[in-house]
Amino acid sequence: LIIASVHTSDRNPYSRFKIQDNSADFLNILRLKKEVILTSFANPYALRTINGLDHFTAMLQAYQNSENSNELAAQAIFGALKVNGKLPVSINRSYPSGFGLEVSDIQRFNYVIPEEIGIQREWLTEIDSIALEGIKAHAYPGCQVMVASHGKVFYNRTFGYHSYDSSMIVRVNDVYDLASVTKIAATLPVVMELQEKGIINLDFALCDYIPELVDTSEYANLSLREILAHQAGLAAWIPFYKKTMLNGSLRYDVFSLDSSEIYSRQIANNLWINKAYEDTIYKQILRTPLNGYGEYKYSDLGYYFLKRIVEKLTGEKLDVYLQRTYYGPLGMNRTFFNPLHKLSLNEIIPTENDLVFRKQMIQGFVHDPGAAMLGGVGGHAGLFSNANDLAKLMQMYINGGTYGGMKYLGDSVINEFTACQYCQNDNRRGAGFDKPMINNEKGGPTCTCVSYLSFGHSGFTGTYAWADPQDELVYIFLSNRVHPDAGNKELVNLSIRTRIQEVIYSAVERSKHLETERDSVSKK
Repeated sequence: LIIASVHTSDRNPYSRFKIQDNSADFLNILRLKKEVILTSFANPYALRTINGLDHFTAMLQAYQNSENSNELAAQAIFGALKVNGKLPVSINRSYPSGFGLEVSDIQRFNYVIPEEIGIQREWLTEIDSIALEGIKAHAYPGCQVMVASHGKVFYNRTFGYHSYDSSMIVRVNDVYDLASVTKIAATLPVVMELQEKGIINLDFALCDYIPELVDTSEYANLSLREILAHQAGLAAWIPFYKKTMLNGSLRYDVFSLDSSEIYSRQIANNLWINKAYEDTIYKQILRTPLNGYGEYKYSDLGYYFLKRIVEKLTGEKLDVYLQRTYYGPLGMNRTFFNPLHKLSLNEIIPTENDLVFRKQMIQGFVHDPGAAMLGGVGGHAGLFSNANDLAKLMQMYINGGTYGGMKYLGDSVINEFTACQYCQNDNRRGAGFDKPMINNEKGGPTCTCVSYLSFGHSGFTGTYAWADPQDELVYIFLSNRVHPDAGNKELVNLSIRTRIQEVIYSAVERSKHLETERDSVSKK
């Protein structure tokens, strides 16, 4: 499919309504070879100069060659806007005056100005101020912030630079290391799908899916629900790399400076790991005693097992399955594991200057050492994305599993996973998803303004994705706060992410009050 457009100047209303012959010929050559959607940013009379107009797959008459027309036409083609216009003049017998098809939107993002949804843009200026405050305080060198309400993106901005010593500004298409947001953006949709299909059961034990654990480990009887809600007693994390070092240097039997069949997994520039070391990682997890079973204790380790389970049950590698089943169909074209396979380095935001393990600036490779040692694809970390892509996935969750006219998950399974699993244990977590503090207390992952139906996750690198079905809000904040030092805590100290969230909810509430006032005035 080719999308072609005709652009003519609309500055002079007295100029002839004609498309150049060579342009018209080129369009006809295209439609003989491929399906073509033709968009005309010109007076409709100009279409009369194109022969074979009836043979294009579809046509969109956009009238003016302006930035707004360009943006709205693109959104209409991709299903974000309803189309119901009629031709004001006759083009030919097939397209008489008054002709026009009505096409409904298919629940894709619609990009609007704030005023279109009743929000004054000056109410959002504090978001800019808070984001810039974080940069000034060296909480992060740059960030992306995106907000959508009822499927309409009304705020999508970038701030700062890739690094403190860089002239490379952050752009909307640049991708960030999502860190633990990978849990809800990669592993979790597949787990939900398998649960919905009856292939797995959250209340079954690990040994039901990894039989080799039976009678060999205290991990065997941990349920998937306990693991996802972080109350299985697992250690928070394990610095696996420490066992691969001897006197501060990497062991030659584990790592190589060149790739080969054995050393096939690249973890940094000029550094590959023995692919067999993955088994050592799992054995090290199983040798780590459980502690605090039944209590809330955040852990990455359960997602190492969940990755194995979903790959076994789907018959595909996690990244391959996600790309085919979710990211591709959702239009998440900037979402990857191992992004250097797809993107140039200047499209990928750097993370830490690793002075201990890989001993280089980490850019294009996952920051998390454990995920890196798995070849860049972890159930707990490894995914890279931008705010726009990540927001699509969160919107799909809010929509009850639907986005862009396609059904990915059922609303019942999403509701189950996003609900608090063990509130009676003072554990706020859903099944994989983070939740607001119980009783709306302060100090949690959100401001106190969100609804208890809301859900999301944060990431160690300075990332955040949150969705609220009650207000149909999606909020994404992406930064590289670990650059160049992972010990930097200013993002949390300044409460950047939750303060921005407060501004968003304040603006939404003000718009509701304004609408109520207008309604009361109109009734009078």
